[in-house]
Amino acid sequence: MYATEGSSALVPSYPMLTLIEGGIVRGGVCEQPQAQDESVVRPRLTRREALTVVVCTLMVAAGLLVALVVSNASGSAKLDSALSSIPAQEVVVEPGDSIWGLAGQHQVDGYSTSELAQWIYEKNSLSTSSLQPGQVLLVPASN
Repeated sequence: MYATEGSSALVPSYPMLTLIEGGIVRGGVCEQPQAQDESVVRPRLTRREALTVVVCTLMVAAGLLVALVVSNASGSAKLDSALSSIPAQEVVVEPGDSIWGLAGQHQVDGYSTSELAQWIYEKNSLSTSSLQPGQVLLVPASN
């Protein structure tokens, strides 16, 4: 059982285990147990085994990297294809407008503001992100 002592944490109310060191009695003589060697012997890898481990690790890492690149390229191509199918409309830039702000005002279901801002940037062949009042831009036609 546990008991509490004031506001302290719970403490066991049963006696704790006490370890008593002893030896083995043989023929009336008490022998102390042999101390075990503290050093642990670990098996060593041969050079060939170590090289195999390194080569396998590099091959797995290369495979994961290739899979990541292929996955990103595939996803990017699908996104580009989907973004190219978004209908556009023209807007006249007003003072204080930004690409990000226009992308936020002309949301399209299934696309982030970041993706739409990139769409506006690319669709209008902009070389800078600064806009001039009176400038005409293509933006996504809102749903």
